[in-house]
Amino acid sequence: MLDFFKRKHDNADDDFGPNEDSELKAFIPRSDREASYKEASVTFPTGYVLRGVVMDYSRTGVRLRFQNYEHFPENVWLKVHALKLSCQAEVAWQDNVDVGLQFVRRS
Repeated sequence: MLDFFKRKHDNADDDFGPNEDSELKAFIPRSDREASYKEASVTFPTGYVLRGVVMDYSRTGVRLRFQNYEHFPENVWLKVHALKLSCQAEVAWQDNVDVGLQFVRRS
């Protein structure tokens, strides 16, 4: 797990004080993302439809923002007309009103 954290300047002489160089940053490889602000709709398996905004997207997934917190099921159907995207997706992460969806099957 510690492999996910990298130092900006990895020196053996670090004093680990509260300065900018000693901050740990998460490093998780991911696809390049494009900033966006497009309307999206997410359909739950129960048929419930929720509208949100695509904040950014890549070839493997999207980050959506919603007006309120909603507990997402594991799999949803995603539609973004402006990006000509309609696909099944799974929830990769969820944080308050933002949700990361990973594409499962694109059509």
